[in-house]
Amino acid sequence: MDNEVIKLPTIKEQVYKIIKDKIIAGEIKPGEWLQESKLAKILNVSRSPVREALKELVGEGLLENIPNKGVFVKILSKKDIYNIFEFREVMEKFAIEKSVEVATEEDFEMLDKIYAKLKKKYDKNDVKEYCKLDAELHNMLFTISRNEIISNMVNNVNPLLQPFRTISLSRDGRFKESLEEHRGLVEGIKERNFEKAWKYNNIHLKLARDVIIEYLDSLNISNQ
Repeated sequence: MDNEVIKLPTIKEQVYKIIKDKIIAGEIKPGEWLQESKLAKILNVSRSPVREALKELVGEGLLENIPNKGVFVKILSKKDIYNIFEFREVMEKFAIEKSVEVATEEDFEMLDKIYAKLKKKYDKNDVKEYCKLDAELHNMLFTISRNEIISNMVNNVNPLLQPFRTISLSRDGRFKESLEEHRGLVEGIKERNFEKAWKYNNIHLKLARDVIIEYLDSLNISNQ
């Protein structure tokens, strides 16, 4: 075995991960102002790595830099949300159709493992980790479909929804509904039953979208 160098994450990379994880977990909300000096103090680092981390997150679309105001967690418009979910519906419908056709026993095992992890996080009421596994399960559809081009397209859009993942489970009973929808999706694929898998996935997408729209309405922002 050749000698390999283990690269430790830089301070900027660590700061980037901390901020991104907090956005995904809903600890930092859409529209929240991220003050460079305040973050540097909280994380006990200089302002330079914070500045670079924020710049990278702006580039990913999670944050936006508003001139003369600062850096904020991006708030998508209702039109943006409808467009993103419309895109997801088209892409995931294709992925499910292909998955039903080409999935192997190994793929089924991977789906079962992810769902089992989802169930454990649900039982522990761990919304943050549940949302990560939710994204992993949906990404798995594109892995199974063996279409890298579509997978890359979806990966470019998914970060825009990251701050809203926990919000999409905020309505009473929505967490439990989400688990049932994922169960139906996995069962449908394993049964090679496209109608069943798509039915549960479509319900999941539409309900998640509607909860996010309700949240945006509650913000009472005129341009939304």
